[in-house]
Amino acid sequence: MTEPSPHFLNERTQGWLRFLWRKATTEDDWSENGEPHPWWDRYSTAPMMNFPRFDLSESSYAIGLMSDVTPAWREVYATILEGLVERHLTYWAAVDWLTQFGHDPSRESYPKSWRDTLIPKHLFGSYDTPGWTANGVEPWGLQKDPIGAEGNLFFKGWLNLVMSLHKYVSGENKWEKSFEVAGVGGTRFEWTQPKLANHLVELWSRHPAGLHCENTKVWPFCLSAAGLGLQMNDTLSGTSTHEVFDSWLEYAKENYFGVDESNKLRWTTFYYDPIRNEHMRHGPSDALPTSLYLLPQDPSYAEFLYHAAVAKMGWSDQKKPVRAPSDPRFIALGLALAKEWGDEQTLNRLNKYVEENFEPRAFGPDKSE
Repeated sequence: MTEPSPHFLNERTQGWLRFLWRKATTEDDWSENGEPHPWWDRYSTAPMMNFPRFDLSESSYAIGLMSDVTPAWREVYATILEGLVERHLTYWAAVDWLTQFGHDPSRESYPKSWRDTLIPKHLFGSYDTPGWTANGVEPWGLQKDPIGAEGNLFFKGWLNLVMSLHKYVSGENKWEKSFEVAGVGGTRFEWTQPKLANHLVELWSRHPAGLHCENTKVWPFCLSAAGLGLQMNDTLSGTSTHEVFDSWLEYAKENYFGVDESNKLRWTTFYYDPIRNEHMRHGPSDALPTSLYLLPQDPSYAEFLYHAAVAKMGWSDQKKPVRAPSDPRFIALGLALAKEWGDEQTLNRLNKYVEENFEPRAFGPDKSE
C-alpha cells in the first residue's frame, strides 16, 4: 500500500485555503472612507480582540504551515500574505489607535462581569478596559503614527511578524522598501521593515518591563508575539534584533509568572500597568497563548507553560470532561501545542470535543470552502 505523500493538504485544509484566498484577493476598502468586508472578523472576543487586524495576523499562521507542506504553491501563499500585510497598513487595521482618544468615557458603565477579570476590582469604574487604547493620555500625549507611537505594540509587533512570514514564504524583500501606514486624521507615515524592527528594539531597550499595547498596559502575550517577529526577521535577514527579547524574557520569568517552590505555576500576569505598578493576574490557563509564541524562542519554558495551562484546565485528565474557555481560540491553541509536544491524550480529547461541538461549515458556490 502506497504511503500518502507528505506534500498534501487534506480536504478541509484545501477548503480553508480557498476561503483565505477569496478573503485576501477580494477587493474591499480599509481606508477612512470605506469598511472591511464583513467576513473579516471584528466581532469576536470583545473588548480586546474585536478589531479586524487580529484576523489578519491569525489568518497568516496557517498559510506559513501550508507553504511548508506544498511549497509548489508558493505564489498562492505569497499572494495571500501580501494581501494580509497590505491591509495591516490601513486605517481599519489601526482603527482603535486612530479613534480611541483619552480615557474611555464609558468606563463607569462597564459590565460587572469585567470586574476582577479584565479590570482590577479596586480600580473598576475608574480604569480603562483592555482594548481601549487611550491614545493621547499622559505622559505620552497624542501620537498620530501607529508604528512610531511609544505604545500600540499589538499593532506593530504583529505587523512585523506577518511581514516576516511573507518574506519567508515568498523569498522577496518587498517590505524593505518604503511603505505608508495610515495615521490619525488622515496622516500617512513612511516606514520600512528594517526601520520598524529597529524601532521595536529601541523602545524595548528603554522599557525592560516591556512595551505597552494600550497605553499603560504591558502584555506578556503580545511581547512574545513581537519577539517571534524579531526572531523570524533575524533568521531571514541576518540581523540581531532578537537579543532584546531574550533580556525581557528573563525579566518576565521573574515578574509575570508565579512559580512556587515545587516549580508549579500558580498565576500569570494578564497585563501589567507600569504607571500604577499594577498586575492584573489570572491563573495558569492564561499561559497557553504565550506558550505558542514562546515555543520557537524558548522551547523548554514554552513547554512548561503549556503543561501548566493544560493541567489547570483538566484537558489531559481522562476523569474530567473537556472544559472549553469562552474564547474558542484556546481550543485551537491547545490542539496546535498538543500536537507539537506529542501530547496524544490531550490532542485526542480536544479533537473529539471539536468534532462534536465545532461543526465544519462548508460554503462557497460549490461548498468547497
